[in-house]
Amino acid sequence: MKKLLFLLSASTLFIACNNADKKTADAAKNTDLIQQNLKGKVQRFEESSSTIDSTGTSKADSASFINDFDEKGYQTSYVQKDITGKVKEDQAITHYEGGQTKEVIAKNGEGKQTMKWELTIDSSGKYSSAKIYDSSGKISSVWKDLSENEYGEVTKGTEYKEDGTVKSSFASTYDSAHYVSGWGKDSTGKENYRGSVTLNDKGDAAEESRTTVTKDSSKTEKFTYKYDSYDDKGNWLQRTTYNEKAKPIKVTKRTFTYYKD
Repeated sequence: MKKLLFLLSASTLFIACNNADKKTADAAKNTDLIQQNLKGKVQRFEESSSTIDSTGTSKADSASFINDFDEKGYQTSYVQKDITGKVKEDQAITHYEGGQTKEVIAKNGEGKQTMKWELTIDSSGKYSSAKIYDSSGKISSVWKDLSENEYGEVTKGTEYKEDGTVKSSFASTYDSAHYVSGWGKDSTGKENYRGSVTLNDKGDAAEESRTTVTKDSSKTEKFTYKYDSYDDKGNWLQRTTYNEKAKPIKVTKRTFTYYKD
């Protein structure tokens, strides 16, 4: 989902089939591997990064991430660790038979549940709602009014409070299975986020623009991504992020484990 797997607004949480009669045929389209632009039979990938300051000095980020997938290509866990290797968050994901996400349970490093998502699908295999529970087990919000593309990625949704009032909403646009733009709005309908991505010929992000709006200010950030290396499956192993002044600010590295053919 970075990921609530990410947040609902990133749409990566939702993986739905277009109709129940085509679950087997559509399974190749709605996998997390496709939605995350991953090639080959990925079993796990680990990601870490280092920031680069104005002097060119590199410093390891405080967190690293581990993503696990089943043999069908659906994500089963997402783990965040601190710089010492201690688990900070562990998300376990279960799926419906057709691959749609059924439940996400997030726990902290001590094993205490901090959040839970319960997702409901209709008779055609599409999502009808998602209930979000807080650490006490109380429903904090419900997502409804969901739409999705042919790859099962959610293209819009509205979050409601328990009293039925709107809490937030979002819409996203995709080029095939790849995210290219989106916006988010607060409870009043005011836009508080807008983003866009330009893709390279491999479907990876080449340029990105993000605008966030708070009560008193608006901030726009622009980034360019250079891919320093790929593995033989076509997945990038190292990426350098540049700011709008063409200065390198971050290096991200990934390592992959694949299922045997």
